[in-house]
Amino acid sequence: MYDTRLSYLIKIDDFSKLLATEYISGERITERILTTIVTLYECAKVERYFEDAHFETAYHSPITGELEFFIARILFHYSTLKNKEWKVYLRRQENRTAPDIRLSKNEKTFAIIEVKAKAGWIQQFLSPVRFQVDLEKYNSGASIFNPNDLINTSKNQLHKYSENFGIETDCIFFLLPTLKLVHRKKYSTSLAQYYEYFASTSGLPRENFILLSNNVNLDLSGRDRDFNPTENFENLISQLDKLEDQLP
Repeated sequence: MYDTRLSYLIKIDDFSKLLATEYISGERITERILTTIVTLYECAKVERYFEDAHFETAYHSPITGELEFFIARILFHYSTLKNKEWKVYLRRQENRTAPDIRLSKNEKTFAIIEVKAKAGWIQQFLSPVRFQVDLEKYNSGASIFNPNDLINTSKNQLHKYSENFGIETDCIFFLLPTLKLVHRKKYSTSLAQYYEYFASTSGLPRENFILLSNNVNLDLSGRDRDFNPTENFENLISQLDKLEDQLP
């Protein structure tokens, strides 16, 4: 089982190195990241192989761990190929906090990236419409859930990184593949409004919201293939280069 799991991660790592190489060559790689996420979801549903007349499953394992590993290894290979000597920490705890991805050089942290595969459980943090609906329910007594509590918890977690690692908030990034489970077809919220709302709830710059797809309804775990990739991941790498250059 160990060897099987290792082989799986090696395949992910091999592809992350390929994408890092392509990015250095001047190619855009976000769509290829999105297609890889589709593959991760397909792998997570492999239990369906065992379905028959007497066995059925609807559950599949979350892909968050594999996605974090994939993104971290792209950055690792980019650093290695460019001789940057970044240290990439994946879920490594320090000062009682464990960012998904932390980048440092010469023992100085210069960037942190939070990675979410999906954001259905923090919709209020990302959707102004969902926040308003839940706030009205709370104020009317129809619900005991106060969406402000979730927003404050999410914001405080991001700002805790700033305090614990001695970095500015513009060094913290929030990566999300798509707005699926955040956006609803009945919502009229535009992409620009989602970016602005993120800036208001997180306290981070709007450009630090690394959304990989412009398609607000894109379901990477389903059959939708209208990827409509952004350039945010490519811009993220450029921004990481600038943050490294600012190190003393």
